Amino acid sequence: MLFKYVAYHYLKNMLIILFGLSGLFAGLDFLMNASSLPSFNIRVLYAFFKWQEALALLFPLAIVFGGIWTKISFIKLNALSAMYALGVTRKELFKPFLAIGLLTYMLFVGLFFSSFATARDSASQLFSNSYDVSKTNDLFFKYNDSFVYIGALIPNKYKMENVTIFKMKNNEVLETFSSKEAWYNIHEWVATNAVKKTIVKDENGHRRLKVENLILLKTLQEYQPEILKSIYDGKALTLYENVKALNLLAHQEIETHAIRAEIYGKVIMPLFSIALLMILLFTFPFHARYMNIAMTTTKAIGGTLFVWGILFSLQSMGKNGTLNPELAIILPIVLLWVYALYSLGKSQQRI
Repeated sequence: MLFKYVAYHYLKNMLIILFGLSGLFAGLDFLMNASSLPSFNIRVLYAFFKWQEALALLFPLAIVFGGIWTKISFIKLNALSAMYALGVTRKELFKPFLAIGLLTYMLFVGLFFSSFATARDSASQLFSNSYDVSKTNDLFFKYNDSFVYIGALIPNKYKMENVTIFKMKNNEVLETFSSKEAWYNIHEWVATNAVKKTIVKDENGHRRLKVENLILLKTLQEYQPEILKSIYDGKALTLYENVKALNLLAHQEIETHAIRAEIYGKVIMPLFSIALLMILLFTFPFHARYMNIAMTTTKAIGGTLFVWGILFSLQSMGKNGTLNPELAIILPIVLLWVYALYSLGKSQQRI
């Protein structure tokens, strides 16, 4: 009964804050940019994508702010002191907060596996009127022992144009493969009517160029169109695509700090909200006479925003390679959780 009562009030307050903050974020952006959008349908889609972006950004804050609001309201109504008088422990009181917070966290991590994770880029495409075909020109990257040049990549059509592959050995070009177009087929790219040029030696040891026409050329295994575009343009990916891109770049021995920071930002960083919620709820006194409610609430909200800002700054430093992503993102969260568990143990020594 106690669990349901506390969970109901916490969930209600958290949802009010989440939808309120995200609605304000999306609404202000819409008011500033709506006049630049061509039609009513595009405006609705733009507002929806911006709202999704706001939800992904603000849900950790809603987890903490909802807990602060619920705890303060219980203190003002003397409900908290009544619960303690009935023998409810701090751990038992925290269980509903923990359950709802973790469920919210897992819900959003699950959403990051869908197009929800790319809402910001979708809104940007609508705003720049490039939502029909998104095209990237002049890509050049390493693939196994080769280098690849792509004249144009069109992810929405799973198509490449003007593809040239340079096969290297000891810093020399041994073979080249070129094709006017290639199409993505489940796990690899298939080029049609490709031209293969190979440097060969004749009987006298003289080099000459051998030219062959290939009906089909299969290459670039696991290089999905969206992953290619993201690596080159820095576009957002779903969590599944991020993991695929990480494995792909690691296999090619390419630096992965940006991808790792992105994954940690979606999976690890939001956990700060649960730890901070634990710290704050175990720190608050149980009765209004022992605290200045206005000052305590201000400090709790200000402290939450400060921690949130610091973590976002560290994530940005991890993305650009200034700091190791594990050091910039995982270590602060671990330290915060250590202090949270310390607060949990210390709270058992108080009333």
